[in-house]
Order: sequence, then C-alpha cells, then structure tokens
Amino acid sequence: AERQGQNGTKFTRPGEEKRKEGHRERCREHRGPGTTCGRKKEKLTKRGREKMSQGTGMVGGRRVQPIQSLNPYMGATWTIRARVANKSNMRTYKSAKGDGNLFNVEFIDEEGTRIEATLWREVAQKYFENIEEGKVYYISKAGLKPANKAFSSVQNDYQLLISDRTEIEECNDASAEQLQKVKPKLNVTKIGDLPRHLGSRMLLDIIGVVASVSPLGSVKRKVDQSELARRDLTIFDTSGRQVTVTMWQTLASEEGDKLDKMQTEYPIIALQGVRANDYNGVSLSTVSRSTVIINPSTDESSDDFIPEAKELKEWLSQQGGKIEYPHCGAGLANNGRTSLGGAANNTRVTLQDLREKPVPAVGTKPEYVNTWAYVSNIQPDQTLYYMAAPDGSNKKVVAEGDRYYSEGTGKHYDSFIRRYVMRCEVMDHTGNLTFNVFNDQAEVILGCKADEIAESKESKDAAYDVTLKNALLVPYTFRVACKPEEYNNQTRLRFAAQSLKPLNFVEQSTYLIGQIDNLLPKAEAAH
Repeated sequence: AERQGQNGTKFTRPGEEKRKEGHRERCREHRGPGTTCGRKKEKLTKRGREKMSQGTGMVGGRRVQPIQSLNPYMGATWTIRARVANKSNMRTYKSAKGDGNLFNVEFIDEEGTRIEATLWREVAQKYFENIEEGKVYYISKAGLKPANKAFSSVQNDYQLLISDRTEIEECNDASAEQLQKVKPKLNVTKIGDLPRHLGSRMLLDIIGVVASVSPLGSVKRKVDQSELARRDLTIFDTSGRQVTVTMWQTLASEEGDKLDKMQTEYPIIALQGVRANDYNGVSLSTVSRSTVIINPSTDESSDDFIPEAKELKEWLSQQGGKIEYPHCGAGLANNGRTSLGGAANNTRVTLQDLREKPVPAVGTKPEYVNTWAYVSNIQPDQTLYYMAAPDGSNKKVVAEGDRYYSEGTGKHYDSFIRRYVMRCEVMDHTGNLTFNVFNDQAEVILGCKADEIAESKESKDAAYDVTLKNALLVPYTFRVACKPEEYNNQTRLRFAAQSLKPLNFVEQSTYLIGQIDNLLPKAEAAH
C-alpha cells in the first residue's frame, strides 16, 4: 500500500486511505466503539490466554509443571503441585552401609499422571509426619531418576528424588479442592502383554470383557487366621487372550456381586491398579488401592470417557458372541502352577521354543525346562574358568602377594582351585542357542576338571584345542533355567544349564515314538 522514494517521501496507493477508513468503520460497527481491529484483538486475546492460564500454569506466584513434562535434564528448577495418592508405612532395612528407614509416596497431579518417590534415612524421618495421604503439596528443588520397573508400582519412566534440600509445602488454595476430584489416568496394558510384567511390582490398568464370574469364596490369612473374601473373574480383550482376575475383600463382595448378576450380558470392566503374578502361568490380583469400573463410559462427550473401552466394545460386536480365547499364560503353566515361579516343569521344548519365549520383567523367578541338544561350538578364547576358594564356598579369590583373598568370605587362603564358568553353543533340528554352563556340567562336557585343562590352555598347547573339539557333537538332555536380565537397556532371556546328562537312547526313542503317535490319526495310530 505504501512505498518509500529515494528522498524519503512516502507514496500511498490511490484510494488506500479511503479503504483503511472503511475498514475501521466496519470494525466499529461489528465490535462496538472503542475496540480495535482484528490483529490488535488477536494480540490482546493472547495476553488474555496467558492470564487465564495462570490458574494452572501459575498458582500463588509459582509456575507449576505437569508431572508428565518432567525429565532429568530440567535440573531442579521446576515445581509440581500434586496430591498424595498413597503413602506407605515407615520400614526399616539393613545393609552393608548400615541400618535405616524408608517409605514410599505416590503423587498424582491434575492431569491424572502419577509418580513415585522413595524417601530414605534422615529425609524419611524429616518428612514422614509432614506428608499426609490425601493432602495436596507444592514440591520443588527435587530431582528425577529413571524408575526401576522391577520395584516401582507406578507406570512412569521416572521417580522423584527427594533430598533434605527439597521443599514440600502444603497447598491450601482452591486448586487443592480440584485435585481431590482428579482420578488417575488409565495406562491400559493388553492382556496378551501381561507375561512381560511378571515379577514386577508395577500396578497395571486393564480393560476387558467379563466372560465368567465365580461364586464368592474365602481364604484364611496365615498370619492371624482371619477370613479374606475372594472371587475370580475371567476376562478377555482385543489381543484375543484371556486371564483370571482375583478380587479381594470389598471388591470381591460388592463389585463382584454386581458382575455376577450381569455376567450373561458380558459387561466391560476397567481394572485400575492390579498386579500381575505367575499363578497358573499369568493371573491378576487386586490390591488395597485397586479400583473397579463396571461398563466404563464409551461416550466421547462424557468426562469419564475411556477410549479403550469404546474400542473394546466395537471389537466385541464383531466377534459373533465368541467369549472363549486362549489363556495369556499358555505355555508358561504346568499342572495348575507356573514354571516361572520356580515350580517343576518337565515339558520337553525345542531351542526354537526357547528363542521365541516372551521375555518377562527383570526380577522374575527363573523358569526351568528340559531340552535335548548337541554341543555344537565352544569358543577357545573365552575365560572358561575362575579362581575359587578351596574351602567349598566357590567364592572368587584374587591374588594378594603370595596368598589369595576372597571378598565373598572375607578370608585369605594359601591356595585356590579353578572352577568352570563357560559359554557354549548348542543346536537341535530347529536351530542353535547359547547356554551358560557352570562347573559340574562343564566337567561332564569337557571330561576333565578346570585345573587339568588350565595348564594346556595357558601354555597354548594343542591339547587344549583337541579337548574342546572332542566335546562337540555330543547329545545331552539339558535342564535349563530361563532368567530375564537387562543388558544395554534391553531385557533378554539368559539360558543356563542347571543339569545335564548324556542322552539315553531308549528314553529318547520312547519319546519320539510318542511324538509320532500324536501326529498320526487316532485310527491309524491304533492300527
């Protein structure tokens, strides 16, 4: 509309001034006298939005951060406002560094996001009486660390670090009343994914369709012989898997009774804060802070709308009335108990079965299975053995002058013995896998003790390679422990040979005949 000449004179497009006046007149007619044009109003509106946001972003002169936005790289400059959703009792512990106290606190903010904190020693003593369950607090000058998923009960990647410099101040303004009404945000886990959470303390949120409800029963508590009401449900979801849920006490008697009357309608149920355990392969159990929502809202306009419930309802309408699905713990259970809990499991599996096993959480008890395989490779450049105390404790020793010291026993020794700790590759018709093999089993495979093979290994004698070569392509029946471990921030299964024995060809032939019979049609097998 305007441009500037070389001498600084401004040139206006013909009719431009009239056009601007007309624009201002229309603005006055539309918005009333004393208002500005649209661009100016947009700026004012932005300022207005900033003032309006002070109710959540700025409270009492504090800039409050949502829990979900926190990360360890922010330093300790943030403040959160949260309600104490749960507070544990003060517990004592003993360690090499001394005795102490600790307690856990679970916080929840206005968005329904939860985070946990563990307070130790002097900090626990300082805040235990001041932090009350149900009250709202401002928390500042705290830190964050990655949550240990094996011990955390809250689904959050981080955990609060509360120190003696952390400031915790009770919130008494109007926002505290709003926080009292906030419900924890659902973080739904599919039933088919439950095996990954075995061994973890983390509380899970599950949404499923109720397929069956058992009658109300009770069990006796061992501690005081009191009666505990319990009831089992079977539920399934869009993963096409089902699981048993044990509800306790009030949930079993009240919500369980409602579900019992509704079970012919196959209601949808939202379980918040339940724990996965390894009974019958995989099952769920309520705890004291679990909640149950029967037929949660699928109406998007409702404040209680749960999108996963709507998705499940739509999926259910397409299943043609089917309510029986495979158990999510199939393959983990044996005779009503799971092998993941360390119980006996005599099932024969292939190496492919082991490779394809779902990986549970770190901290889960090992699963024990049997497999038949050949030793296919032993790397000659591995450590193969270690120096151990000669007193039978099997603890590692290190040289100290002309003697040997064990940190495990705290003793000095004049000598040591070598014990195997070996890795070897095994194979069957489905592929190969690496096993950790310890002293007793390695002696069977190599045919000699670690002290005997050490001389040829350390002198690089050809006899060492001959010993390893002679151990290959020999079949064994292995008893294998499958235990999850964390490596490079990834959870994987480690396989260790707990025992082994040379293959018994009569037993193997009987087993194979049975497998063949199972593949044949019944009439042909009988013939």
